[in-house]
Amino acid sequence: MPSATDETAHAQAVGEEIGSPVSTEDQIVGDRLPALPIEVLCQVVDYVHFFPSAQRDLWALTLVSQSWYAAAVASLYKKPDISGKNFGLFVRTLCPSINAHIRKTCFSSMVKELNMSKLVHDSTKSLTSRILGRLKDGLEIFVAPQASFAVNCLAALSKCHYLRELDLSYVSESIGLLQLLRSVSKLSRLEKLFIRCKLDYPADRGPPNVVWPPKLKALRLSACINGNDIVIFTTIPKSLVSLTLRHCRGLNGESIRTILMNSGDVLESFKFEPRTSDSLIYIDLLHWIEHAPRLRRLFIPASSSSIRADYDFPISLRYSAQNPHPLEHIEFDCTHLDLYGSELDYEDIWLAIAEGYLGRVRRLGFRHQFNVQPWRTNRTELQDLDDLLRALAREDGQEANIKEQDAGVYICT
Repeated sequence: MPSATDETAHAQAVGEEIGSPVSTEDQIVGDRLPALPIEVLCQVVDYVHFFPSAQRDLWALTLVSQSWYAAAVASLYKKPDISGKNFGLFVRTLCPSINAHIRKTCFSSMVKELNMSKLVHDSTKSLTSRILGRLKDGLEIFVAPQASFAVNCLAALSKCHYLRELDLSYVSESIGLLQLLRSVSKLSRLEKLFIRCKLDYPADRGPPNVVWPPKLKALRLSACINGNDIVIFTTIPKSLVSLTLRHCRGLNGESIRTILMNSGDVLESFKFEPRTSDSLIYIDLLHWIEHAPRLRRLFIPASSSSIRADYDFPISLRYSAQNPHPLEHIEFDCTHLDLYGSELDYEDIWLAIAEGYLGRVRRLGFRHQFNVQPWRTNRTELQDLDDLLRALAREDGQEANIKEQDAGVYICT
């Protein structure tokens, strides 16, 4: 048991050590009230999770009695809200000693999700590595800090065998993709990987020997992708269903088409978020979806999207209403159009959907800036699109993936 001095110090910060879990056999709270059954306490703890003040409320519950402590302490540490204000005490709780073999703490196995994105200079690279080493037996979701994560943390990260989601998109230090994959390729439970890295695949090498995590389903990549780097996408695992390319330098419409040719056979969701300076990349939408036969969700910028049916395209490869592509949901990012006062050609979109060139699209989104109100300027065109999508969803019946009540047009910011 921690000393009374330790408990008092940690009680000053939300989400810090209150003591070690103890028996729940106590039957009296104070001198009067009988203790509630442990099942009731657990129901209350689960309910508290829905509120923004969950961490502070759970911390308060651990101070009520031994029964409340035993019921709430695991939830308190399951998803701690870490900031610069309470990070020091949090570290003292999880890492009471630099040497892990001298003093251990039972709280490290309770932490399932650790988000350190709010930290900038509050931690160090060695301390981040030490924290990962302490949490390796239970950590499932990890969001790395900006300045205190580097290559020397990869060794500790590779031992977190329960990890399901890894987000390195905030890390400022550039880490090579191949070096990163060597560390995480043996994480058999990893399903989501968000990274900002460098590819730099040597031009004089042959086919890359890249090993991805075996159960990877979602990949979000931010990198500078040059011509030879595209060969990396030939190694995409068959388990991958979602790919996001975010603020990738060096990309153009042809290189994205090549990426889809190499990995489109497995993708069900593709999202392309260009930088502002690259917003005019030409997107030949019909050719893109041709190379992704399983694609269901597509998120792309609308600033340069070509949606008009290309009648020179080989008729044997063209999708139609009789042979539809499985694409169901498209969202256009129109923020760059808003900057220049341009608009989409909604008539082309209507014709492409009606004639089956855009697959079985039943849900269509348009992302605009806060001060743009397309319902006022394009009410008729958007209403026609909404009516068409709902009518098509009605014809699909109740067994369709997108029901009539979920189909139509939506506007988001």
